[in-house]
Amino acid sequence: MSKVSGESKEFLLSQWQTCVEMANSISERRDNMNNIFVTLNLAIIAAISFMWDTKTIVLLVAGVVLCVVWMLFIKNFRELNKAKFDVINRMEKHLPAQPFLDEWDELKKNKKYIEGTKLERCFPIAFCLLYIAIFAIIIISAGQGGQAA
Repeated sequence: MSKVSGESKEFLLSQWQTCVEMANSISERRDNMNNIFVTLNLAIIAAISFMWDTKTIVLLVAGVVLCVVWMLFIKNFRELNKAKFDVINRMEKHLPAQPFLDEWDELKKNKKYIEGTKLERCFPIAFCLLYIAIFAIIIISAGQGGQAA
């Protein structure tokens, strides 16, 4: 974009506001998706705790698959948010203030800041590790001649 006139700036600001609202909507969808995956994983853990035998291996496999799908959703939402904020940041360069660019610059300087996506990934990884541990316990206890307690 080249220099922007007053009327064009108002139009640009309106477009920027729409983009920001869409980015917020994506973040809400992402939060909802994470809540659904946590709930599904907790349901699998609850079912495993009631059954706790070699038949639960199917549930464990389903849990791992669920975690892989969850990780793919996290990756896709990250890419979608990145694209949206790239557009927002380009638009901001033609506005009097650049709040998202400024915020991101401040966050990048902060050594304590951890990107949300990195934190989000902890959940499916933790559930996956839990499924693997349960699988190992069940296999070991089945190999010792009895069912797991």
